[in-house]
Amino acid sequence: MHRMAAADAVSYWMSQRIPNDQLLVYCFAAPHSSIENCAARLRLRAASVDDLCLRIRDVPGTADRPYWESVLPADDQIRADPTRRTWSSCLSQIAGLISQPLDPTREAWRAHLFGPVVDGPGSAGAAYVVVVQICHALGDGRRASQIVREWFTAPATPRRRVAVTRSPHRELLVDAGTVLGGVFRFPGEFATTARRGLRAARLASASAPPTSGYAPTRLNTPPGPRRTLRVLVLDRDVLTGRGHPVTVAVLTAISVALPEYLGETGRRLGVELTIGRSGEAQARNHFRNAGVDLHVGVDDLDERARLIGADVTAARTSETDPLRVAQRRASESTPAILTRWGIGTVDLDTPPETVTGVTVVSSVDRGPADLDLDGGEILFTTGFPALSAAQGLTHGVHGIGDRIAVSVTTSPDVMDDVDRYVELLARALASGG
Repeated sequence: MHRMAAADAVSYWMSQRIPNDQLLVYCFAAPHSSIENCAARLRLRAASVDDLCLRIRDVPGTADRPYWESVLPADDQIRADPTRRTWSSCLSQIAGLISQPLDPTREAWRAHLFGPVVDGPGSAGAAYVVVVQICHALGDGRRASQIVREWFTAPATPRRRVAVTRSPHRELLVDAGTVLGGVFRFPGEFATTARRGLRAARLASASAPPTSGYAPTRLNTPPGPRRTLRVLVLDRDVLTGRGHPVTVAVLTAISVALPEYLGETGRRLGVELTIGRSGEAQARNHFRNAGVDLHVGVDDLDERARLIGADVTAARTSETDPLRVAQRRASESTPAILTRWGIGTVDLDTPPETVTGVTVVSSVDRGPADLDLDGGEILFTTGFPALSAAQGLTHGVHGIGDRIAVSVTTSPDVMDDVDRYVELLARALASGG
């Protein structure tokens, strides 16, 4: 067992209030064998991937952060559905998975195989879809993508045995040991947090006040339990034809589609963008969210894209800001019981006066297009960032090889005419932003 990093513990505890499982979707051409045989091979491969042999072990009384413990993947963590269905029906099935969050103390991931799927984007024939549902604590977008890549390329060998005797006596001893570890750590962590907190407070008092964010729109409302998913698939050169990086091109397209959809062309709009941190990762979740202005008041789209790109660059480089570093270090040393208490006090019912962005955008490059499902080549990959009480619309930008998928996740309680927005977004994306 090994102790969970602070950022990963926060992700796990927050998931108990706002479900945040990641759904990584990989669409393949027809494989050489049946969907059941594909699932059987993936079951064998899973035991060769260390990250797929983990689950969370809570510490009684939250005396310390949870631990990762090793466990052999169960056969029912990989489920195959051979029903022939349309792409729209497949998206509905995936939307249903969102309402079935994982219990990572039992299993930190689960996979669902669907096939054949007809009329999918970018597929001339029937496609086969693999949906990997991963507890966010197990990894952020980049880490989760690496886990799946390792899984698809792992050898399909018989499972190794985990030589652990899980007797009630042993379990009691393990729990007692983790509680004692947390109790002994508490005084030092509390003192370190107080010292680091004071430093962060001094830096904050000497710094410029943070930006105020954006006024909520009708999209920033509780989404309810239902989900609506859409996916647009484009060639990379279509997005980058005007010389802008993929993420900037998509943000520029959103800056065109969103005001037209809202019918509010005169107001400031921004997005909450996930930013991967640089440097060596000390946690599985090595990212933060930052507000990026969409500069909708700038009519020239190339100039708008340039300004958006500059904001993205500024958000990435601000990671080394001394105040931000001090705040992060204080959070990392905060005792587990205080962190969890703080998460429990977050008010999720009162509508916020401002939001970091009127929508969330998560952008991940999943590498070269060299994955296959038993001979079926990869067609595209996508994902669906979670909604929250204040975010009723999110976008995913996922690339593999030269194919880029732009996803839209919302709820019929927020957007009952989502296809109108998707049409506006598709038009803007086709013009390269």
